[in-house]
Amino acid sequence: MIHLRCSCGKALRLSEAYLGQTAACPVCKKLVGTLAGEVRQDVLDFQSVLTVEQGPDRVGEQWFLGGGTPIQIGKLASKHLVLHSPHVSRTHCRLVRVGDDWELEDLGSRNGSFVNEIRVERQMLADGDLVRVGEYHLRYRIAPGQQAMAARTVAAPANVVTDIEMDDEDDGLYALAATEAEQPAVALEPEAPEAMAAAPEAGRSASTTEVPAGDGPTCPCCKKTLSFGAKICVECGINVATGRAILISQDTNLDAIYTHTEGILRWLSWIIWIGLYPIASEAFGTRKPYVTWAIAALTVLVSVWFGFKEFTGSPDMQQHKNLMLWAGKAEPTPEHIEAYYTFTAYGDSSAFFEKLDELEASQDRDSTASTDDLIREAHESLPPERQCFGRYEPAQLITHAFLHGGVLHLAGNMLFLLVIGSRVNALVGNIVTAVLYPLLAIAAALCQMASVSGEPPMPMLGASGAVMGLAGMYLILFPLPKVHMVFWYRLGLIFAFRLALKLFAVRGFWVVLFYIAFDVVATVWQAEDGVAHWAHLGGFIAGAAVALFLLLSRLVNSRGGDLISALLGRHAWALIGRPNRPSRTLP
Repeated sequence: MIHLRCSCGKALRLSEAYLGQTAACPVCKKLVGTLAGEVRQDVLDFQSVLTVEQGPDRVGEQWFLGGGTPIQIGKLASKHLVLHSPHVSRTHCRLVRVGDDWELEDLGSRNGSFVNEIRVERQMLADGDLVRVGEYHLRYRIAPGQQAMAARTVAAPANVVTDIEMDDEDDGLYALAATEAEQPAVALEPEAPEAMAAAPEAGRSASTTEVPAGDGPTCPCCKKTLSFGAKICVECGINVATGRAILISQDTNLDAIYTHTEGILRWLSWIIWIGLYPIASEAFGTRKPYVTWAIAALTVLVSVWFGFKEFTGSPDMQQHKNLMLWAGKAEPTPEHIEAYYTFTAYGDSSAFFEKLDELEASQDRDSTASTDDLIREAHESLPPERQCFGRYEPAQLITHAFLHGGVLHLAGNMLFLLVIGSRVNALVGNIVTAVLYPLLAIAAALCQMASVSGEPPMPMLGASGAVMGLAGMYLILFPLPKVHMVFWYRLGLIFAFRLALKLFAVRGFWVVLFYIAFDVVATVWQAEDGVAHWAHLGGFIAGAAVALFLLLSRLVNSRGGDLISALLGRHAWALIGRPNRPSRTLP
């Protein structure tokens, strides 16, 4: 048996068979456990302790350090101390014993290991040091009186059968686990100890196959009997009581993303003085989003080419204008006609104004023809390919999504496509994404055409409708995983042009609803701001409908992280299937 002393001062004892697990102190109710790479009688002095002071879970747990081999820390279940966070690498760091002390060694983690907020590769730990691993803050202490207690090892009485009870033969020490009579002690391997595969959230039970039948609750999903007090089924990834999924997230190097974001904004903020945009999503998928990356690259290339032609006023725009979506069936007004010939290169401006001058010069003093009539006549005298208005063609339903009206328009759409769209791509697959993206663009275009059918012809371009379609899918498939946002502003001379920025994370559904709310308000108020709000709404509704179809037809499996499961818990299984069913259905 291993003898410990809780932070409340109570003397405790724990069986060596329960390394890597925790039990509650009977006095203060704090969780106490032991970590060791290898159990050796000459190094059973568990005199150092790590206390979880801050983190997404496990706060308050005390982990006593012992053994003679390194203690592994990371996200993998095979590690001695398992920390579940997107900021923790699978093999993050380890604690190496040096005499009676411990040294922290980083193992090439993405986000680094910190001692007292200083990033380190190797660092000897001193009493009171704060160790940061991802979002977890661990306080290292030399437990008072612990070294003296380490020498006291006694055999557990054979008649001890409860998890926590008084030990009359050991001066009031408490047994924190079943004894060796129930669970024989074994020599654990330092790199992959079988008894250390603790449940991610509960952190206190071994593999369910090692637990006697009837000892704990039954998982409502897989029907397996779990250990006593278990709240999470590891295999299914659900909360046993509610049936709701424990969210998994994409392994993202957020430190690097935050650093790059700050660097970009230091010069971008001189151009855009205020902004609010997403920069990363934690939504999890099993595939690489190759199609999303390809769409983004193609869109940038085509948009730059098209923008250069339009900016230089190239005569080629008389043909290229038909790549945009031309919506509106009403007759254009004379003001509309003259403006397009004056400010765009869509038509043959020289021929139009020459014809207009010719018509005005040929008019008799007593002619009743108005200037508006002459503008219409000059416009209609040109062949269709030289007129300033394009004509609708079915291919425009797709081609318009690869064109943009400026650098900011392009950058905003591509940012949303890469942050939001890539996560949808990672879940549904590349082939499905390659089919869905043009369909969402078509749905957005048709909705915009219907909304402006009674207006004069006008061009529409941009990937906004298709991207909002992916946002609609994201809302259904990933409402709860966090999206990392950046808000910045650079005020004027009074504030010395100081840049202020804030990086923060919110649930995905808040991000999607925030941006779609602008389109709803603009549509209700009938705002004329040059934005195709109906295209955004049409794409969003189409995307949400597609995602619901994929869930209800069980073609995709969000592992319980979808909107239906978030709302209905285990009652959603009848509609979309269980979280642990095979997820690879779509290519």
